[in-house]
Amino acid sequence: MDNDNDFTFCQVGSSVNQDGFEAQELVPGIGGITINDEFSSEVVGNGNGGFLWKGKSPNNSTSKEATVGSLSFKVIDTSSPKKSNELSRQAATEDAGSSVKVPQKSATRKPVARAKVPFEKGYSQMDWLKLTQTHPDLAGLNGQSNKRLISMNEVKQHRMEGSMWTVLKGRVYNLSPYMKFHPGGVDMLMKAVGKDCTSLFNKYHAWVNAEFLLEKCLVGTLDDSQ
Repeated sequence: MDNDNDFTFCQVGSSVNQDGFEAQELVPGIGGITINDEFSSEVVGNGNGGFLWKGKSPNNSTSKEATVGSLSFKVIDTSSPKKSNELSRQAATEDAGSSVKVPQKSATRKPVARAKVPFEKGYSQMDWLKLTQTHPDLAGLNGQSNKRLISMNEVKQHRMEGSMWTVLKGRVYNLSPYMKFHPGGVDMLMKAVGKDCTSLFNKYHAWVNAEFLLEKCLVGTLDDSQ
């Protein structure tokens, strides 16, 4: 410099990140710098708009004075507390909105509850399997083939004890020998006698392998043409 009384003014402002929010200040609370000496008047730099004040500082500002060697300076904070609070609330709102939402579980359809009846002694499912391996004619065919076609009218005629027929998935079975072995009881199985019980069967235990369980009770195949 040619003259020691010349000064260079540097505007100090807070940096702004990509989201529009003020970044953390390296020296918090600095809004402008005032240099006082015998050759200069008070000049204040506004960090917000870049304007200069002479003589009197803004009403909403706070100032601190300090001295470094022969240099005396004043730190003026012109930031608005209200604006800072609004920015803080806005940032907190966006953080809350970006939080991970726990997906709600979709309602799953529960299977229909079955009322189980205690087995009588000798009528468990294991006892039934043993019976199917030893009894010669559980279906009551009396020598007839179980591959013949049977009409629905004929099925309806067999509702008596010893000959209780039903249709399950297109096949005709004699349920009489299985009545006491049914886990749901005799009354529930009686609802299938003389009818097509496929929908009733699928409602309560569609996973059961009925073809294997009632194999020895097969009477024939339902004739759909009649």
